[in-house]
Amino acid sequence: MRPSSLWTLGVCLVALGLAAHWFGWDALLWFPRAALAWVTWAPAAIIGAIEESPSTVGLIALGIVLMVVAKIWMRPTGGG
Repeated sequence: MRPSSLWTLGVCLVALGLAAHWFGWDALLWFPRAALAWVTWAPAAIIGAIEESPSTVGLIALGIVLMVVAKIWMRPTGGG
């Protein structure tokens, strides 16, 4: 590790420590907790939708697959 990298890491840690002292860890960690909650919510919602109505989800998935295949098929070959 270069000295400049160590200096940058030290500055970041001091800034993080001061922010934690002034605002508290709960305020600083609010955004990562919210992001994690959203990331874990999405798969749970998808699984719930599949369990509730598998035929509807299957129909939507088939439509998405057909759209992707059509997009790949229509792509120019780049033959110049």
